[in-house]
This record gives sequence, C-alpha cells and structure tokens, in this order.
Amino acid sequence: MLAKSGWRCLSCDFVMAARPFKTSSVSKTRARRPLCARPPKGQLGDRGRGGYLFTADEVFTCFGTVDGRTAAVTSIVQTIWQDAEKPPPSGATGSKSRMNSSSKNTNCSITDHMLRAVLLPILALVALGSMARPAAAQGVGANHEGGNGSYRYQCNSSAPAVAIPACTKIIEDTREEAESRTIALQNRGFYYQQKGDLDHSIDDYTTVLKFSNGHDARAKIYLNLGLLYFEKGDEVTALDNYNEAVRLDPKLTSAYINRASIFIRRNDIGRAIADLDRATLLNPKDSEIYISRGSVYAHSGEQDRAIADFSKSIALNPKNALAWRDRAFAYRAKGDATKAAADATEAIRLDPHMAGAYVDLGLSLQETGDAKGAVIEFDKAIQLNPNDSQALKARGDSYLAEGDRDRAIADFSQAIAVDNRSTAAYMNRGVAYMAKSDWDRAIADFTAALALDRNQFAAYLNRGQAFGANHNPERAIADFTQAIGMQPGAGDAYRKRAFFRQEGGDSPGAIDDYNHAIALNPNDAEALRGRGYARLSRHEIDPGIEDLTAAIALNPKDALAFRFRSSAYAAKKDFKRANIDGATARQLDPTAR
Repeated sequence: MLAKSGWRCLSCDFVMAARPFKTSSVSKTRARRPLCARPPKGQLGDRGRGGYLFTADEVFTCFGTVDGRTAAVTSIVQTIWQDAEKPPPSGATGSKSRMNSSSKNTNCSITDHMLRAVLLPILALVALGSMARPAAAQGVGANHEGGNGSYRYQCNSSAPAVAIPACTKIIEDTREEAESRTIALQNRGFYYQQKGDLDHSIDDYTTVLKFSNGHDARAKIYLNLGLLYFEKGDEVTALDNYNEAVRLDPKLTSAYINRASIFIRRNDIGRAIADLDRATLLNPKDSEIYISRGSVYAHSGEQDRAIADFSKSIALNPKNALAWRDRAFAYRAKGDATKAAADATEAIRLDPHMAGAYVDLGLSLQETGDAKGAVIEFDKAIQLNPNDSQALKARGDSYLAEGDRDRAIADFSQAIAVDNRSTAAYMNRGVAYMAKSDWDRAIADFTAALALDRNQFAAYLNRGQAFGANHNPERAIADFTQAIGMQPGAGDAYRKRAFFRQEGGDSPGAIDDYNHAIALNPNDAEALRGRGYARLSRHEIDPGIEDLTAAIALNPKDALAFRFRSSAYAAKKDFKRANIDGATARQLDPTAR
C-alpha cells in the first residue's frame, strides 16, 4: 500500500469573494443625490408631474465566479440619509429631496460578470402649499389689530422652529377664513415633515384632505402621505396612498416613481418597470428617470436595455456624471472592461469628487489584470472617502492579487471596521489568512461570513479546507458536505471531500466522491489522480494506473501523478517504467522524496 505521506493537495485553491462589480462611495460632502427639479415659481407642485428622480448609491457585495468556481451570492445595501434642503421659495412647492433609502439584504443571482447595480428607491419629497402671500392679499377678511400678517410671513419661513408656531396661530384663529387656515395646516404638515416629526405631519396632511376638493391638490397630498408612511416603514399604507395619488392624477409622475420604489423593494420588477415606463412617457425629456429605469434593468440582468437607458440619459444631459458611471457598471457587467473604464473616466472628469467613480475605474482595471493601476484609483477613492468600505475591500483584493497579503489583510480589516456586515471582506481576509497558513484566523473569518449569511457556498468550501489543514478532518468533511448540499454540481467540493475521506481510510467513500467529480468534469486531472491513488490503496493496480495515466495526459507536469504511477509499476514489478516515472517525478519536483 502506498504511504500516505506521498499524497498532498496540489490545488487547495481558495475561493475568493469576487470583486464587486458595483460599489459606491458616499461621503458626507459629496454624496450622490437625486436630481429633483423645483416646480416653476408660483405654480403649486406642477413639477410634481415629472422629474423627481429616485436614484441612490448602492453597495452590493456579491460573489461571482472565480476561475470557473461558482460562489454564493448575497447583496448588502448600505443606507445613508441626507438632510433635506430648505423648502422652496415663496410661491413654489417642490423641493429637492436628499435622502438615500435602501432595501434590506436581498439575494441576487450570479453571472460571470454580474452588475452590482440595483435601483434603490429615492423618494421625492413633494412640498405642498406654501403661503406665497399674506392672507389679506388672497382675499382673506381683515383681522383685528392688523390681523396675522406677521404669522403669515413666519408660516412661510424656511425655519421649522419659527414656521410651525406661526402656522399653528393661524390654524387656531377662528377669525381666519377656512382657506387661509387650510393653507397654514398644509404648510405646518410640510414643516413637520421636514423636521422629521412624521406622525404630526401625517395628522396635518390627513386633516387637509377633509377640506381639499381639487383632484390635483389631493393627489399631491396623498403623494406626501405615501412618503411619510414609507419613512415609517409602513409600505402597505404608503402603497395605498401612491395608488390613490395616481388615481386622482394619472399624470403625476412622482407618484409612479415613488410607487416603483416599493415594487423594487418587493422585487416586483415588472410593475416597477411599468411605472417607470409611464413616467418616461409623461416626461420623456427627464434624463434622470432613464437612469432609474436603467438601474432596474441592470439589476434584472438586462444589460443591453440598461445601457440603452443610460445612453438616452447621457444624450439628454451629457454632463450628468451619474449616467456615465452607471453605464460603466453595465458595460463591466457585460464583460467590456474597456468601455467601462472609459465611462468611469468621463464620470470622473465631470465630477472629480465622485469617489465611487474612482472605485469603478479601479474595478475595471482589475478586470483587465492591472492590479497596480487599480490600486492607484482605489487610493484616490479612499482619499476622498476614507470610510468607503467597498473601496477598502476592493484595494485589498488588488493587494491580494499581487501577493501582498499583509496589506490586503490591513485593508480588509479596515473595511470590516467600517462595515462589520461586509461578508466579502470577511471572506477575502480569510483567504489571505489561509495564504499565510494562519488557519485559526481563516476559520474565524469564514465563520463570521457564515454568521452573516448561512448560504455562502464559498465560505463552507474555504472553511472546510482550513479545518483540514488545521488537522480537523471531521469538520472539514462536514463543511464540504454542506457545500455539496448547496451546490450538487460543484466538483470541487466532491474532490476536496474525497481527499479527506481517503486520509481517514475511507477509500470507497473517496472513490465515490471522485466519481462524482469526474462525472461533472471528465478533464479534472486532480480528481483522476486522486481516484487513481485511492484505487491503488485498494490494490486495484491496473485501474489505478489507468486513472494516473489519464491525469498525466491532462497535466504532464504533475509530479505527484508520476510518483504514484511509479509506485504502481513497481508493485507490478515493471521496474523499467517505475524508474522512468520516478526520474520524471524528481525532475519535475526535486524536493520530492
């Protein structure tokens, strides 16, 4: 029987978390924001019929295919809320909303060049009625002692702390006409909304509905109520309000956009696209809506449609850096790193402070194998936003690709310090620790990744190898078994489990696993070599030689296969062939005994 010392794992390759095809960098000063146009001055919410884009920085951490090995997928979205701008000037009622809203963790399907772009809902804050003129100028009856003129002015103030008490004075003054009090109530609802007092804002808007008769005005109130309920986490009521807004005003573009955001969170892509289609029909010149729809297409894997929408947005507004950046994502998802890099470069030219664009350019360079060039771009992104966990993780990937494990570990560790739910950072730091033979730390990182997502095939596969190297074959076999249960078509898992089964003396079990691996991939030279060794251990000399010969034909530089076949020929007393194979093995690997 052959000595076990002659058997070693030549391809204990570690499955890395694939580079993120889309990352984001959200800094406090240069966060990516929706581009919402204000309504024309003096027109109550007309701009609500179109142009309230929802788009967001999204951070997706998905595992892709690495050297043909399919890894598990998870998507992690970070949420950054930005302060809303001041309310519109007197006479206007729209405002730019600066808030990034995101969905919870969701699973995504894998492709070789998966885009990490998914539309996250940015809900347009539609400011309602502001008191453009003193009530007396609106035909409101005169008031005692000069009336509430000062309160009317303050009720139209940009400071909620001043506006809310002033609006309340008007609302409570029974001498004021109903119209004036209703406008004050509406304004107070807006300022409560701006202040973040959602319940009081909902109360005021709901009360306004009792006195408002016009369909358009009521539609906008329902639109704002939808946003408020969404912020409270009540998607059902939010959706009901958006539906009512659309029913009352079928041309209210913002209602379709905001409703689409809920459909996206529910992964109801068909309805989301339908609402965005309607929005583009209502406002075909709004370049931002095409970005939103393009992102949905990208998330659905329809990269050609995504690119078409981003290109349309660019044609309408060539200076929108976001459209260039998003198209770069789609090109990279299609595997066209050259066009992706060109678009990311243009995004940087248009907005040199867009940290995420540098990340995107770096990722495109990674795709071309330019790890050093990628590091330069990641450095720029991190300089702009030192807390960009995805840029740190991506730079760590480049360092790891260059063999600089210590720097890679430092970057992965910093990424985890910023975002302790970054599955990919734990995964790839574990890979770096394995490369340093630091099995305990590697096991700890893979375990941490699994604690975040139990469906990580790659984590089980990698941790199984780490357990095996750390002399814990039982745990190794258990992890490989778990991996096989998740992906029965993963030949790697069968082959790796076979090795430890053979090490434990279970040759029949090892041969069964090797049979599965070879059935999945008849050109798996390592599996053929392993099965050949297992057969030799069962004194099946000729079948063993047959497997080893097939392995050598596929990989003529496999010194171990020559050594095993040399021993097999020696067992058959064919010393001439045994000596030839032995000499070849020593030539290929002079360190072999």
